[in-house]
This record gives sequence, C-alpha cells and structure tokens, in this order.
Amino acid sequence: MTSSPQAAWLSGVAAPLTAKFGSALTLSRTENTVCWDFEGQSAVVELTAAGTLRATFIDCESIDAVSATPAAAAYRGSSTYAVNASSCSRMIADMVDFFSGVREPKFTFVDAYSR
Repeated sequence: MTSSPQAAWLSGVAAPLTAKFGSALTLSRTENTVCWDFEGQSAVVELTAAGTLRATFIDCESIDAVSATPAAAAYRGSSTYAVNASSCSRMIADMVDFFSGVREPKFTFVDAYSR
C-alpha cells in the first residue's frame, strides 16, 4: 500500500472516530464512495461531481410500522463537506455523534430503505 503525503492529514482528522469506536468500526470503499460502519449503523460518504463530500447516515435496521418490513432510516446533516482538514474534522465529529446515538435535530430524516 502506498501513502500520499498530500492526504496524510486525513488520518489525523479521523483519529477521534477510531479512538472512540476502535476495531468495531469498519471501512469500505467503492469508486467515489466510502462507507464507515459501526454496530449496524453506517455513514456513507460520496465525493460529488462538484468536488464536495456528501454524507448519508443510515441507522440500524428496524421494523417499519407501516409496511411491517425491515427498513433503515437515512439522515443527512445540514450541508456538504469540503475536502480540507477543518471541514473533514466537522464530518468526523458528525460521524462520532451519529454513531453515539444523536439524531434529530442535528440530522434531518431523508428516507427509509428496505434492507
């Protein structure tokens, strides 16, 4: 594996997330999307065409009251994130909050997905 000096700041920015959730936190990447998972919850971060990061926070699966089928609620924060240390630090803080149980009003419900 190679390392990019230009992106080395990212590991420092992510330190609070890994310090709090440790080995229970997993990370996967597909093309322009990175997914952080913790105990059934996910933070899906997508690099947009505009060069910003959009995070969708997906809650643990539960039974939908209307359809009586398994579904997971999806939330978003109030904005996208820039690809720089201060904005990504804010995104990591949002992930820590979400994985710690914070929902509304910090995050806005956007949809529910069948799983």
